[in-house]
Amino acid sequence: MRSVARRIDHVNVTTPEELERDMVAWYEEVLGLTRIAKPPGTRPLGAWFSCGNAQVHVSVDPHNPPKTAHFGVVVDDFTGAIERLRSAGCHLEQAREMPGRKRCYVRDPAGNRIEILAFEDAPAPADEEEI
Repeated sequence: MRSVARRIDHVNVTTPEELERDMVAWYEEVLGLTRIAKPPGTRPLGAWFSCGNAQVHVSVDPHNPPKTAHFGVVVDDFTGAIERLRSAGCHLEQAREMPGRKRCYVRDPAGNRIEILAFEDAPAPADEEEI
């Protein structure tokens, strides 16, 4: 059976309004994502970032994020990414071991959980038609 979905377009993380600036700075400076313009018709608060072929949207919402909900970011240099996160003062959460990948979790300033992972053997690129 063929999937209806072709690829992930974006993920959305939330933050209370008082942490909006910290969140935008964290995604730019700590994760190194590129901020992009939000299209007309979107809410004025928050920010959008590019991440490979997908986007990360930061939205202002007073509700706390769920404890285990998360999205994953693939990095080329796992050790370098860990060093960058630690030097930014991030607490790293251990992840269960999975064959063929190195991984851990980190939380952004509003508590959203992000999996940082690197594949030991680079996975074959996903065919957009077969996801």
